[in-house]
Order: sequence, then C-alpha cells, then structure tokens
Amino acid sequence: MTAYIERMQQASFDALARLHEGVDELILTDFPDYENIGDSLIALGQAEFWRRAGIRVAATHSWMTIDDRVHSSTIPVAIQGGGNFGGLYPQHSAHRYRLAEHLREDTLLIQEPQSVHFASADDHDQFRRRMATRTALRLAVRDRTSLATVAPSVPGAFLAPDSVHMLGALDAPAPVQDLLFVLRRDAESALVGRAGPGGGPHSDAAADSVDWPAMTLGDRARRRLTRIVREGALTRRTNRTTARWFADAETRLETGIALLSAGETIVTDRLHAMLLALQMGRRVIAIDNANGKLSSYVDTWMTDLDAPLQLVSDLSAAREAVH
Repeated sequence: MTAYIERMQQASFDALARLHEGVDELILTDFPDYENIGDSLIALGQAEFWRRAGIRVAATHSWMTIDDRVHSSTIPVAIQGGGNFGGLYPQHSAHRYRLAEHLREDTLLIQEPQSVHFASADDHDQFRRRMATRTALRLAVRDRTSLATVAPSVPGAFLAPDSVHMLGALDAPAPVQDLLFVLRRDAESALVGRAGPGGGPHSDAAADSVDWPAMTLGDRARRRLTRIVREGALTRRTNRTTARWFADAETRLETGIALLSAGETIVTDRLHAMLLALQMGRRVIAIDNANGKLSSYVDTWMTDLDAPLQLVSDLSAAREAVH
C-alpha cells in the first residue's frame, strides 16, 4: 500500500478508536439512503473500523426510518459522519438535534467525523442550545476550521480524518483518458458565484464534466420495487437490516470507482472524489468547493504527505496545472 494511504488509514483508525473508546455495540443513525457516493464511502469506512474494533452494529436507520424507540436506547447511538453539519441540509440537522434532545441522558451520543459549516447565525445558535449542552456527547470533526467553530461550545471535540481512509488502497481499472473533470452541480459547487474563463458555469471544463450520478425516475421505481419484493418495504420510511443498507453502499462504491477510473488525472471540487481517486492511485487536482471544505481538509491532514495531489484556486489554474 502506498505510504500516504497507510498513514491516513492509521490516523483514521487511531482517531476513531478514541471516539469509540469503551464502546462494543452501537446503533447507527442517519445512514445515507440517497445517491451521494461520498456519504456511502464514509459509511463503509465506519463499518470497516467497527469490524476491526469488534464493535457490533445492533441496528441501522436513515433519518427517515429512525424509530422513536431509539431514544430509549441504553447502548451508544452514532450519527453518520460527513459534511451535512450546520443547517445547509435541514433534515439532517433536525435529526441530529432531536437525538441530542430526546436520547436518554445517560446514553452516549457519538457524532462520527463531520465538517462543520453553519449556514447562518441561527443555525449556530441551534447547535449551541440543542446539542452542545448534552453531557453524554462525543463529537469528532474533520478539519481545524470545524474544530475552531465547535470547540468553544464542546471543549471535548477533537480532530478525526474522514472515515473513507479506513478503506485503504482500492483496486481500479486502468484509465482510458488523460483527464476527467468531476464537478459538483449543487449549492456547494466550486463554480458558485464565479464567472469568466476561470470557471463560470458555462466554461468548457464545466460543460464537459461529470458528477456523482443521480437516480432517474426509472432507477427510483426499480429501487422501490426491489424493496417491496425483497423486504416488504412499502415506503422509504420502512427500516431495513444493516446488511441491506450496506449492500447499497457497496454498490455506490463500485459506481464511484467505475466513474473515476476513466481518468488518469482527476480534477474535482468534491472531497470524496478527491479522496477516492487518491486511494485508487490517481493524480488529483482539487479545486475548493463553495464553503472551503477541500482546502480545510488538505491543510489539516495532507500538507506533509507525499501524495499526487495539488490544490488550486479555480478551473483556469487547474488547466494550467494539468500541463
């Protein structure tokens, strides 16, 4: 395994061991039942740590399927890691704060590693009032910027790399093209507010780019039919077994590898396209997304790694870096 991949895997394991100290079983909540490949990679990385640490996952819920009976759990409850902390994705914030408020006071609530970016002062205040006051709370964040944001309210918060590093080096098919642009098409895009040849929404690079694939109506119908036939799940609010949740995550990992493997060099403003490509052994040119997630992560963990990674300011700089 390449040295930088090994180093990040060990750093992830050590931080997750601290986060789960004394835990031998847990309930996972906010499982990513949606198309974003990156969040499924995080879930798989968490599961790999739990496997190695001998931690049993007693049950798994998405934010839509969580049962109120979880609030009476006497075993620790974990919230999925990722980048949805801060109000930009309200359904995940609501789930997080309901757990913090309604879970038994003596039951440990574990927030798996997250990036924190509060969308407004009110969102920050909700965190302080509704979650940070909880005594039985462990909170890990993925970068120093996030830590500076939450530490005044949760002094015990600490740094942990993204859990995808637990997956280590990943096999992938040989590239078939020199360059692949993987650019977000949502509110976190690097192109938000930018114009002109450096990377506006109509630039050539953006027009030729791909993103994590979204499900079509046909895909959604097939998923619904599969769940009805195999699981008797008439709606997405019906919970599933942990094995079935993670089978979907494995499929998304395969989709991500197939997408990124086409390029010898990956240009991206997606954190997990960057990390997945590096773990596939690809060269990566990273452009910061709208809220600085990539630069914060690189500055925290990757400045002293001998990784084939270059962080640039915009698409124009990315094109120059390619040559």
